[in-house]
Amino acid sequence: MVKKSKVVLVTGAAHGIGQAITEYLSDKGDLVIATDYDSEGLSKYSSNDQIHTIELDVTNPESIKDAVTKVEQITDGIDSLVNNAGLFIGGPLVEVEITDFELIFNVNVLGYIRVTKALFELLQKRKGRIVNMSSEVGRIAFPFNGPYSMTKYAVEAFSDSLRRELAFLGMKVVIIQPGAIKTSLAQKTAENYKKYKENSHFKDEINRVWDVLDKERYADPIFVAKAVHKAIHKKNPKRRYRVKNNKQRRLLELVPQALADFLINHFI
Repeated sequence: MVKKSKVVLVTGAAHGIGQAITEYLSDKGDLVIATDYDSEGLSKYSSNDQIHTIELDVTNPESIKDAVTKVEQITDGIDSLVNNAGLFIGGPLVEVEITDFELIFNVNVLGYIRVTKALFELLQKRKGRIVNMSSEVGRIAFPFNGPYSMTKYAVEAFSDSLRRELAFLGMKVVIIQPGAIKTSLAQKTAENYKKYKENSHFKDEINRVWDVLDKERYADPIFVAKAVHKAIHKKNPKRRYRVKNNKQRRLLELVPQALADFLINHFI
């Protein structure tokens, strides 16, 4: 049976997971509206008739308003919104600058909320689905990963509440929880920790981060794209799709917290 094509808007579509989602969905026949603040990064899609590109900064209300106007020129309704745009900030919670907390929440949490609200009428016209990109660290928080993990916990709560509300309107909300995925985020994560290597109360512990990053096994982003495709096209999608989650980290969710704390602080 041939699945009906969908109109899907993806944020953070120029690179990494967003690029994989955009290319995979368009290859499968969906019409993708690829959005990103990086207009140059979007230019790679210019020759693909299945992809429309719109510059969009999820932190800027005027940019979002302009993007919605452009979306309305393309379609009278949206079948799915994929909230994917995000960034990573890590470090000791007592040393991370407040401006960094404000930045990551502005993108990773408020960005999802702004875009969802702005596109809601277009989604409701087709009883569209909302797919929110979370993370395996939206279920368990690790040392020096706090700012990022906090935003993903917030995405989980936003998604759960939104799913239970929109059920009254016949609309679905799906969460994607990727593990370590091979994108530029891994390199940016390593660079983020450099400023804490020397001038930190936790410099010895921070230096262990490099071993963790070196040992990490990164999965191809195509696995996330395939999960998004299921979330969009399946009649009854799962509420959550775990994609290439680390088995050891999953076990830590099952043991008593005192044991999890011990294992994390001594062996991970």
